[in-house]
Parts: sequence; C-alpha cells; structure tokens
Amino acid sequence: MKVTFISFVVILLSLCLARGLQTRKHPRANIVSSNNKKSSLGIINGKTTSIQKFPFMAAILLDNELFGSGVILNSRWILTTAYTVDWWNPNKLSFRIGSTESEDGGQIFTVDYVVAHKNFTGSWDNDVAVVKLNKPIKFGKNAKPIKLGTENLKAGTKGLIAGWGESSESEKSSPVLLEAKVTVYDWKKCEKTYPNDVTRRQFCTYDTKTGPCDFDWGDPLVYKGKVYGLLAGLSDCLSYPAVYTDVSAYINWIKRAIKQ
Repeated sequence: MKVTFISFVVILLSLCLARGLQTRKHPRANIVSSNNKKSSLGIINGKTTSIQKFPFMAAILLDNELFGSGVILNSRWILTTAYTVDWWNPNKLSFRIGSTESEDGGQIFTVDYVVAHKNFTGSWDNDVAVVKLNKPIKFGKNAKPIKLGTENLKAGTKGLIAGWGESSESEKSSPVLLEAKVTVYDWKKCEKTYPNDVTRRQFCTYDTKTGPCDFDWGDPLVYKGKVYGLLAGLSDCLSYPAVYTDVSAYINWIKRAIKQ
C-alpha cells in the first residue's frame, strides 16, 4: 500500500508540474478541495447585486460547489478561463444560469464539451476557454448573452466585476452574486509586479479597498455593456494587481472555437 500511495503522489506532482501550476503563476494551485471553506473567498468588500443586472453571468460548479464564473456568449456557449474548466473532468462540472444565488434557482446545465486554448499551459497566458452546454439556454430577463469588448481599456478606466463568494475574509460563505467597481492599472507597472508572467494578452486592475480574490476565476470585467476581461489570478488579494485575460486579444479565437 505504501508503494501505491507514493507512486500516486509522484504521478500527481508530475502532472501539476507539467501543467505549470506553480503557486507564483497561479495562486489557485494551492486549493486543497472544493470543501475548503476559504475556497469560497470572493470579491472583497463587494456589494450584493442581482442577476437582472448581470443576466449574462454563469456560476461554474465543481462537484456541485462554486468554483468560478463565466459569461453567456449565445444559447449554447459559455466563455470562461481555461483553468476553470480544462483542468477537471467535464463530468464534475455544471453551470447555473439565471439565478442571483450560485446554489439555488435558475437553469442547470452540464458540459457537452470544452474547447481550451491549445497554448494554455497553466500560466496566466492564453487562459481562455469556451464550453458548449448540453442543451440551449432559455433566454429571458435573467439570462442573456453579452457582447465582447474589441478594444484595449486604458489605464484609469473604471469597470465592473461580478461573481459569487464572500465579501470579506471574516464572513461566512455567501452564495449571493456580488459586484465591485475596479480600476484598470497601467500595464507596464503590472508587468513590473509580475515579471515574465504578464503578456500583452492580459491586463490588470488594482484597487486597495475592493476587488476580486480566490475563487473568482473567470469573473468578467464589464465596461459599457461588454465583457473585456476574465479574472485569471493574483498573488495577494488587494495587495497586488489582479490579472485578467484580455478578451479583445482572443476575439478571433473565440469566434472560431464556437463554430465547432
């Protein structure tokens, strides 16, 4: 039994290294399990909001517990980060759409198949994926698609992020949708913070009083009704800039992927 256990650990570590899940590049790698209470930490000092304000949101569940977020592209496709959906067995994933709460209400979907960017290795670069749902979404006031941002956001731009999770480190887990206003950070300053980890295919926000944290992976940054970013990661909540996949850098990839 000892030999079997050791072999299992060696294989698991090898897989993690192969995927590039170093703590520095992806703080998400320190997740122990979906039952870890701290894993539900979400937007710090976020305000309670409703799905009517963010009808394009999709709660991504891993083994029926909140893991991240995505946005609705059309009646069959969800856009999110590759890490959120590509690292796991698709049978363990489900999507709740059309509900303010991540644990109740709305429409539930499973995965038909996942298309992750072929150059995604576990780092923040190319951290983008689309998921085809098992059945069409029924659109209404609580479920609508969102348009994609096609331009780079300038430093200082104020955008909105939304997602599920705690509003502070001391509070108990909350399944209610939260929102926060965040500020786009100067890209060169962000690059200095994360040398060799940030490319022109990402952008950053930096706010010291409110912002995303662990398990907000895939949370959209919205500006003037379009999605411009998907939260990819950060090193320390509110102390360091948050890094987003720049949707505008992947417009053509997304369009090709959802034609499959």
